[in-house]
Amino acid sequence: MIYAYHAFEPSLVYKWMFTILYTSDTIFASAAAIAFLKDVEIDLKSWISYYNNSKFTSQWISYLPLILVLFTYSLLLIRTPDKALIWGVGVIIVLVVIREIVSLNEIKKAQIVLKRNKEIIASSEEQLSFITTNMLDLIMESDKNSVFRYVSPSSNEFLGIPPEKLLGKSFYEFIHPQDMEEISTNLNNAVKTGSSVRLQYRYKNAADKYIWIESIGKPIFEQGEFKGFIYSSRDISQQKKAENIVKQSLTEKETLLREIHHRVNNNLQVISSLLSLQSRKVVDERDHELFQESQNRVRSMAMIHEKLYQSDNLNSINFSDYVKTLLDSLIYDVPHKLSNINIDLDVEKIELNIETSVPCGLIINELVSNSLKHAYPEGGKGTISIKMRSLDDKYELIVADDGTGSVQQADLEEDNSNLGLYLVNTLIKQLDGTIEVLEGNGTGYRIVFQELEYQKRV
Repeated sequence: MIYAYHAFEPSLVYKWMFTILYTSDTIFASAAAIAFLKDVEIDLKSWISYYNNSKFTSQWISYLPLILVLFTYSLLLIRTPDKALIWGVGVIIVLVVIREIVSLNEIKKAQIVLKRNKEIIASSEEQLSFITTNMLDLIMESDKNSVFRYVSPSSNEFLGIPPEKLLGKSFYEFIHPQDMEEISTNLNNAVKTGSSVRLQYRYKNAADKYIWIESIGKPIFEQGEFKGFIYSSRDISQQKKAENIVKQSLTEKETLLREIHHRVNNNLQVISSLLSLQSRKVVDERDHELFQESQNRVRSMAMIHEKLYQSDNLNSINFSDYVKTLLDSLIYDVPHKLSNINIDLDVEKIELNIETSVPCGLIINELVSNSLKHAYPEGGKGTISIKMRSLDDKYELIVADDGTGSVQQADLEEDNSNLGLYLVNTLIKQLDGTIEVLEGNGTGYRIVFQELEYQKRV
C-alpha cells in the first residue's frame, strides 16, 4: 500500500511518515514524564495480554487484503495510472489471491478437524448415555444449594421418577424427616474436610414410599470454592431387611439366654436354700459346717449367673464387681467376726467369660472361707487380702491372710484330705494355671491362670 501511494505522490509519503513519528515521539515523551512525576507504574503485560486475547486483532487482520485492494483501486480512480502503479496493483492482487487460497486450505483443514472432534464427542456422549441408562446405581449432581443439576436416566427404574422431573428440585426434598438432620450434618462435615462421605438414609420414590439408599457423596470444588456434590447411590432396602431380621433374631436369642441365666440362678438359689434348711436339722457342728461350705459353693456359682443376667454383655462379667459381692456374702455368714477382720480388696477392672468366672469364683470362695474359719481364733483381728491383675495374656490372683497357721507347698500338692484345697487344685488344673504358697506371716496363695476359650458343646 505504501508503494502504491509512493507511486501516486512520492513527496507526500515522507511528510506523513515524519509527522507520525514526530507526533508519536512527543506523545510517548509526555506520557513518560507524567508517569515519572506521578510515580505511576505501567503494567505492559496486562496491555499485551488484553491485546492478544481481544477479538479485534483477528477481526481487522482478516479484512487487511480487502483494505489493500480498495485503497489501491481508489488511487487508480483519482489519477491516470502509470506503469509503476499498475505493477504495484498487480502484485497486491496476486498476494491477496494467494492469501485467500491459503486461507481456504486452512479453513478446510480446520473444518475436517472440527468434524472429527464432533464425531468423537458425539460418540463419547452416546457411550456415556448408554452406561448411565443401563447402570444399576443412580448418579446425581447438585449445586451448592443442593438443587439437582443432573440426574442419570436410571432414576426411572431406581425411584420411578424421570430425571427431568428431578432437575431443579432439592436433594433434601425426598429425604425422610427423621434422617434429615444426620444427613445435613454429615454433608456439612464433608464440605469442611473436602473428603467423600458415605450416607445411609430413606428416600421417597414415585409411590410416596421410602426406600433405603446408600450414597457416596463427593464435594466438588473449583479454585477452592465449593460448587456442589456428586452422588453415587444404590438401593439397600433388601440389605436393611436382612439386617433387621438378624437383629431381631439376636434380640430373641439374647432374651432367651438371659432367661436361661435367670432360671439357672433361681435353681441354684433353691438348692442353696434347701441346704440351708437341711443344715438346721443337723446336730453335729462339723456336719453343719459341711452344709454351710456346700451352700457357699452353690451361692458363688449362682452369683455368676445373676451377674450375667444383669450384664449388658452376656459373654462376660465384671469380675471385680463379682468378687466384691461374693466377699460381702461370705462375711455376712460370720457376723461375729465383722468388727475384727478387714478385707483388703484390690482387683483390676477385668472382664471374664463364664468358662473362667465359675472356677475362679469357686477358688476365691474356698480360700477366703478357709481364712475366715481357721486364720483367726475367737476375738482375733487381722486382714484378708484379695488382689487380682492382668499379666499380658494371663491373670494373677493373690489371696492371703495375716492370721495363725501356715501351709507348705508340699502340703498343698499332697493333701487330699482337705476337700477345700483338693477342690482348689482341681479348679486350677481346669484353668491350666499354677499355684504357689507365699512365704511370710499367715497364709498366702499366688495363682496364675489364663482365660479359657469357649468349647463348643455337642
